[in-house]
Amino acid sequence: MERYYHQYKCLLEYFVTHLEYVQTESKTIPGYKKYIEPILGEFITTGVGYKNQSIQTQISDWSEYGEHQVCINITCSFGSYMTNQCYLNWQGTWFNTRPEWDKSKQRIVRLYLSRQAKATAKSELSFDLSELGLFDNLPPNDNLKKFFDLFESLIINEEKHNNMLPYTNLLKDNKNLILTGAPGTGKTYLAKLIAKELGATEENQQCMMVQFHPSYDYTDFVEGLRPIQKEGDINIGFQLKPGSFKSFCAKALENFLDSKKSSYDISVDALFREAYDDMIDKVRIGELCEIPLKSSGTSMEIAEVSDNNNLILKAKGSETGKTYTVSYPRLKKLSAVYKSMEALDSISNIDKAVREAIKGCNSSAYWATLYYLYKNFMQNKKVEEFIVEQKNYVFIIDEINRGEISRIFGELFFSIDPGYRGVAGTVQTQYQNLIDEGDVYENGFYVPENVYIVGTMNDIDRSVDSMDFAMRRRFAWKEIKANDRIEMMDSLGDFKEIAIKRMQNLNYAIENTEGLNSSYHVGPAYFKKAMLYKDNPDNMWADLWEYHIKGVLYEYVRGMDDVDTKMADFKKAYNLE
Repeated sequence: MERYYHQYKCLLEYFVTHLEYVQTESKTIPGYKKYIEPILGEFITTGVGYKNQSIQTQISDWSEYGEHQVCINITCSFGSYMTNQCYLNWQGTWFNTRPEWDKSKQRIVRLYLSRQAKATAKSELSFDLSELGLFDNLPPNDNLKKFFDLFESLIINEEKHNNMLPYTNLLKDNKNLILTGAPGTGKTYLAKLIAKELGATEENQQCMMVQFHPSYDYTDFVEGLRPIQKEGDINIGFQLKPGSFKSFCAKALENFLDSKKSSYDISVDALFREAYDDMIDKVRIGELCEIPLKSSGTSMEIAEVSDNNNLILKAKGSETGKTYTVSYPRLKKLSAVYKSMEALDSISNIDKAVREAIKGCNSSAYWATLYYLYKNFMQNKKVEEFIVEQKNYVFIIDEINRGEISRIFGELFFSIDPGYRGVAGTVQTQYQNLIDEGDVYENGFYVPENVYIVGTMNDIDRSVDSMDFAMRRRFAWKEIKANDRIEMMDSLGDFKEIAIKRMQNLNYAIENTEGLNSSYHVGPAYFKKAMLYKDNPDNMWADLWEYHIKGVLYEYVRGMDDVDTKMADFKKAYNLE
């Protein structure tokens, strides 16, 4: 690495010297004798280095960094100080080092990194020349190393992005993707990387992962009845609860619908939500116990707040125990029709008007709650407009073939079809008649257009059945081979190269064994385990074989003829014999 730092320092010095010499033609500038004088007779003033034109030959001693190449692009239009057209670039990218000039002295005083093509691009990092230690004849200092490290990290990240493009494009085009392949190829980790490329992570709640298993069923995935017991009640009841996938889709759908709204409507929705939550908070701490009705002197008591934040009301003084539910979705729906206290006051027949607006009963309770909300929680609140950006949501199903697919998905086979994303794929779920009015899925379930599904599976797992064709045709399929994920072994450091050779040699032997193929390869994840034994390097590869790889290979050939011979051949290949 020190060599790279030294090369980079020389390159920056050359870059600065080149520009200042073209501008001033002075022989006294720092770096002239080292960088200009030796090539003065063949000095190229301007050019585009990335196409290996002549200007590139002037930095050939410092331009190579592993698999990368640095080039200098220079357009010398100094009359108006258009020096932003001069930049040091990492070939094939938009990552540039650009100069800042002191016009009065015709000197470069600062260098900065940018990740955009335009000259006005934001600076990622910048240093004065003195801070970088240029022309000081000393080893590269910490600032220069930091400068180089950031430059290189940007490139590495760009490379990772480019490497992910085949996977992300496949998912975008098909909506559903299954990663299949040999054990140890990092399919689950790759699925998370794909999601991250689409801006979806578990941290921002745009990515969720579940793992299928034989006990996983429809109630876990879509919806089902769950037992509930209220405090102080000896009776156990049942309540419809959404499963992991339906809950995830509901969150994605909220974002999708909001992204289609105007900034004003979004702001009003947010204001209403905030006001409702404030009201619920008052109820929970005991500061709000009843809501007045339109009829003078009458009110409804607040009995409780349900688990999903609905208000449960009852007539004040009533001995019947009859309750009236006011749900947020339906209250919000009513607010879209009657947008102010004045509009509510103008209603002559509350029962008729509310029923027409939101369908259902409890008209007086809804009218009173909305009126109270407007009067006490939304008065004098300012609407601040903002836009909701449509986001991607990625649902990862690990070991997708380990569950009973038809039982888990049920009628969702239709709705997950890429051709039926959105309302066109609406289906009636098994518990559709129990879904509350006002629920986003009260008219049926569908998968929003901004939801993507990634599954992982191991085709050769003998403990599970193969996936049926009805499911297979709804997914794009991508086989992940051991050689596709070589970067997984970067953590092996100096052991990486020998690990790659062992893996590739072993996999060649596996692939050429009758009855086996590339699906039986041993992936990089197994070889990463070598670091468990790094403290005893003389035995680390033998330990890796004995404790991690041998057992997998034995399962491959168990029941075949000449098992011992095949295992011996595998071991020889692994040991590069």
